[in-house]
Amino acid sequence: MNLLSKIRSACGMRGREESLRTGIVTSLAFILSMALPLSGQATSVEKLTEAYRLEKEGRPAAAITELQTLLDSKALDAAGTAKAWDILGLAFQDQGNFSASRRAYEQSIQAYETLPDKSIDYAMTLDDFGELYVSTRQFDLAIRMMEKALHLYEAANYHSGAARASGDLAGVYLSQKKIHDGRKNLERALREERLANDFDDDDRAAIASLQGWLAQCDGDLWAAVSRYQQSLDLLRKYHGEEHVSTGWGYMLLGDVRAETGDLAKSLSEMNTGLAILKRALSAQDPRYLSAEIAYSRVLDQSGSRSEAALIKANAERQLKAFYNIQCVGCTISAKAFQ
Repeated sequence: MNLLSKIRSACGMRGREESLRTGIVTSLAFILSMALPLSGQATSVEKLTEAYRLEKEGRPAAAITELQTLLDSKALDAAGTAKAWDILGLAFQDQGNFSASRRAYEQSIQAYETLPDKSIDYAMTLDDFGELYVSTRQFDLAIRMMEKALHLYEAANYHSGAARASGDLAGVYLSQKKIHDGRKNLERALREERLANDFDDDDRAAIASLQGWLAQCDGDLWAAVSRYQQSLDLLRKYHGEEHVSTGWGYMLLGDVRAETGDLAKSLSEMNTGLAILKRALSAQDPRYLSAEIAYSRVLDQSGSRSEAALIKANAERQLKAFYNIQCVGCTISAKAFQ
């Protein structure tokens, strides 16, 4: 469990990871088409939808450029602007720029505070913002934001959102080894999933991964392997082979495989995952560095202790440096918790 907790706590696995991400591109376009003025509406909606697609496909730099241009143009109304800031927060977070991500989420929250009829979108931002605080290991803040998001989803009778928020809460609790609370929230996520009508394979992969994690906590390693394999298959189908989430799927499967004693297959899966992450991320990205630490532990178990020690020491040094320059103690708007 130490390895899996370290991976998830360091990187805020949201789906998506990466997470039980919020919404899909087509539904986003519909929401925005209802919110934006008719003049210039199609162009603004298309640009915002394209930015979300880029971010979801693991291309945050391109999404950031699109979003900043769109925000600078002031072509969006309040609802569209709030959504753009939320997506910008996701993109900066995926780049590892936590300070910029925090500022973007705060802008989104401030915008949604003036839009009481957009409670579902507000909840999405709160849930995404909570994931940022998972990434910075501020679990109490993350839980408070996710719980508020869950309450908003409940009030709106939005089952998909409630499933995602419950799943995210389950992940936070499991990362802290609070198994009872993790299990309770995962069971809630599964109940809400059965009532949801807009779940996709990315969402299903995240649920399966959480089920694998819980099985791993329970010591049922073969059930964990089965669930992680299911999650990986869904991620490959949804994202393809060259995506960060797919890379993480291989890493998590390899991790639990090592616990079964099959080190050769574990190393093969983790090597595949590392190669994907190396192509998709920079060598200084905290997600890649955390994956290297995970890999080094299995490498050490296999007998390659010197190589494992070098990989681990280098990754831990860079990861420490990364977190030292991040704004991990920043406060957030008190209104987020009202």
